[in-house]
Amino acid sequence: MSRLFTIGKVIQIRSDPLRVTRLAFIETEEHIRHVVEMLTWLYPDASEKLRQAARLHDIGKKVYLQYDFARKDKRLSPQRLLNNFYQPGSEQNRFTPDEAIQRYLAFLKRGHAKCSIVRQNPEDENSQIVAARYQLDPPFGQHAATLDPSDLRGLLDNELGYVHSLIQLHHNFQVDKLVATAAEYGEGIITDLHRLITADQEASRWAEFLVQKLEGGEEEPEGKFRFSEFAIEPVADPKEISRDGAHVQAQVTLKASRCPALDEWTLPVDYYVSDCDFLTPDLATKKRGGKKR
Repeated sequence: MSRLFTIGKVIQIRSDPLRVTRLAFIETEEHIRHVVEMLTWLYPDASEKLRQAARLHDIGKKVYLQYDFARKDKRLSPQRLLNNFYQPGSEQNRFTPDEAIQRYLAFLKRGHAKCSIVRQNPEDENSQIVAARYQLDPPFGQHAATLDPSDLRGLLDNELGYVHSLIQLHHNFQVDKLVATAAEYGEGIITDLHRLITADQEASRWAEFLVQKLEGGEEEPEGKFRFSEFAIEPVADPKEISRDGAHVQAQVTLKASRCPALDEWTLPVDYYVSDCDFLTPDLATKKRGGKKR
């Protein structure tokens, strides 16, 4: 765990269709590790440039925190967070998981959580509310498209542009940008982009699968990543290794059924969980029943 803990992924856990009862948090560096290891498993022939891109693909989540989350905290300055990413043990101050979680919950209450309701009859505004969906703003801002090349350390001159382009594009599918990038670096970068996106999506999906299973959530992670050539599935249910207060360590073993040459692989996941009875006030005042006639 880093001395300056930053949230890389937030997972909603619900046991009621109207409530998010708990939130699970995965550290930025932990998510990056998942992606690097997923890439290594799925694509053992990955180029060094692609591996570098995986190691750095979400550095923006660490560095570019939203102003309303960082709140002028000097520990969370971009330069200090950047240094902490590359030299985890050099930072003397600490920003603990508990601090990050509590600050994030306060951040949500300042207008960074939006609720949309689902009614039994979508065309009748008085029909019963059967579900609520919550859009929770992340604590970080634009973490890929706005990444500066100077944030990417330890790369050779002939690697920097390529790796920077992969990172910028892994959340951006604009055709004109893809064509321009392929024209500059060759068609191989499109293959590498596909591999990076696949590793990112699969790592996120199976980490969430593990969390939902162990925490009793009713949410099902999104189905197979539609652009993936793999059919990944769990060999068995996730296994909890340890639980110390909010801190959980667990693992899930996976197989790629379309690629029998790949051995089964175990994904370890380290996360934190916090109770959160997240029912927004405006929803609480709405009637769950239909309008009497």
